Amino acid sequence: MRTQRAIVFFGIGMALLSTAAPIIGQGSGGAENRAVVSQPWTPARLADGQPDVQGVWSAVLGGSLSLTNPINPQAAFTGPEGGVELRRPSRIIDPPDGQVPYQPWAAAKQKQQARDFDRPTKPEHIDPQHRCLISGVPRLYTIIPAFKILQPSGFVVFIWDAYHAYRVIPLDARPHVGTNIKLWMGDGRGHWEGNTLVIDTTNVRGARLTYMGDFHSDNAHVVERLTFVDASNMNYEATIDDPTVFTRPWTMRVAERRRPNDEMWESACYEGNKDPRLLNADTEQR
Repeated sequence: MRTQRAIVFFGIGMALLSTAAPIIGQGSGGAENRAVVSQPWTPARLADGQPDVQGVWSAVLGGSLSLTNPINPQAAFTGPEGGVELRRPSRIIDPPDGQVPYQPWAAAKQKQQARDFDRPTKPEHIDPQHRCLISGVPRLYTIIPAFKILQPSGFVVFIWDAYHAYRVIPLDARPHVGTNIKLWMGDGRGHWEGNTLVIDTTNVRGARLTYMGDFHSDNAHVVERLTFVDASNMNYEATIDDPTVFTRPWTMRVAERRRPNDEMWESACYEGNKDPRLLNADTEQR
């Protein structure tokens, strides 16, 4: 039950942020999950020519319970309101059906991991993010904790307030590291196409993408596109090509929002942590 309680705790935070920020670009059929702008944006430029997008950002609809129905965990455990199941548009924008194109064996593994999610019997059944382990790319861009963008000359740096995670993306077209080296955050190489930061990410470790057991292998190649549509909104897209797991490359999209009033706090996550309110309830019942 510790697993459920910790997820509910994160879900409460996600619900608060979801209500504090307007949901942008939510359409039907899972085709829309993007920030929308009415006119082109001309950003300020840094000394090295980069668009200045520094600051704190986070997902508008934060949470990595599911890719195809990205509701927050609190809603998932509370259940349907008025008998109607809550559904959000799929994060998957390609294929058009909004589903992850698993090979048959991989679809079976994902379903098994989803079944093990709520009643794990072995440590490997527990989602690494729930154990306070690093989530990797692209999952870190879907979760609730904010991330900060820094832009020293020739680089883009991402820092999360969760898991002590960070990425340093060089912009000088240097080659990737050797193929025998695998990294939890992958090996990213970036370049700008107008207001879009394109990151070619290789050398990833196989990782979970959601609580519900979605995953990729060590052979995944991820191409990320961060399009800054205005000073406050950004679309994050990631195309995952992993022929050992999927039948074709597929693309997910997450709308991100600037958080000008937010601060970066150290995340003191520890395995088995509980919502203090639930701890108090346990004490009162004894």
